[in-house]
Amino acid sequence: MRETRGDGATALLDCLGLSRAEEAVYLRLLAEPGLAAPELARRLDMTQHQLGYHTESLTAYGLVERDGTHPAGWRATAPDIALEALMRRREAELMKLRGRVDELMRSYRRSRQAPGSDELIEVVSGREAIAGCWRTLQDSAHSQIQILDKSPHVLAADPQYESTLIRKGVVVQVIYESQVVRNPERLADIHRYMSVGEHSRMLPRLPFKLALVDERWALLPVSTGSALHSALVVRPCSLLDALSGLFALSWSQAMRIPRTGTSEESEAEGRRRELLTLLAAGLTDDSIARQLGVSTRTVQRLVREFMDSFGARTRFQAGVQAARLDLI
Repeated sequence: MRETRGDGATALLDCLGLSRAEEAVYLRLLAEPGLAAPELARRLDMTQHQLGYHTESLTAYGLVERDGTHPAGWRATAPDIALEALMRRREAELMKLRGRVDELMRSYRRSRQAPGSDELIEVVSGREAIAGCWRTLQDSAHSQIQILDKSPHVLAADPQYESTLIRKGVVVQVIYESQVVRNPERLADIHRYMSVGEHSRMLPRLPFKLALVDERWALLPVSTGSALHSALVVRPCSLLDALSGLFALSWSQAMRIPRTGTSEESEAEGRRRELLTLLAAGLTDDSIARQLGVSTRTVQRLVREFMDSFGARTRFQAGVQAARLDLI
């Protein structure tokens, strides 16, 4: 579950899984490069042994390196370089895991008639049956529900029902495909879900629809496409483990969807927040201009300024970096 944190720099915890101590070391080195190890340990109230452990971990992430000018010192790698490398590494891991899912599905099909296979994977046919199965799984949730959300949908948006689940202590994490976020009505629905406690992120594309419940069940379509005629219910097995891993990697890659602006926020800040959200969702300049009520030329100028300021090569990358810096 993603936790909202006050300082934009601490969004590192969300996407990298750093411990608080590792994060503290990295942020200190960003602010004060070249500190000798003893002084760095003193300022962070750590032993040098603890500091060595954390810097080794950060080095593995590519976030920290030895300072050649100070043999006893460390320095932080520039965030844009370090995070770009990490993003590429995660993308490679995600692609590898997607291939693993295909392999497991082939194994499932080969062994479908094996004794006991029907206990691990069940086929549910028909939209009404799928909707009923999904509601039953939600009602059975004890701790968490994780969703890859893309079309087609079998149930209408119901923030009140999700609010009931969250009040029961169920953590709800949803990754939306950016195409969904581009629809103003669906974005309004998502903000209603967020207002009751849903943790929402987005990616440019999702491989398929998926719902995970308590690491006990997964629900996913039998085939991709514009219609949903049948779905698989997966119980604890290697396929369920792979699907859980796919969600975890996707979550680490995804950009959080910003909440709506507050009444204290200036018009310019609100406009910037909305522009960056639409930018990350992949809307064209013309579409953004229509939604913001400005000219296409104005949008193009602002987009170029944002990309230049973040050193981003793509529009989505600029949106991701803006979200990690808590600018949206």
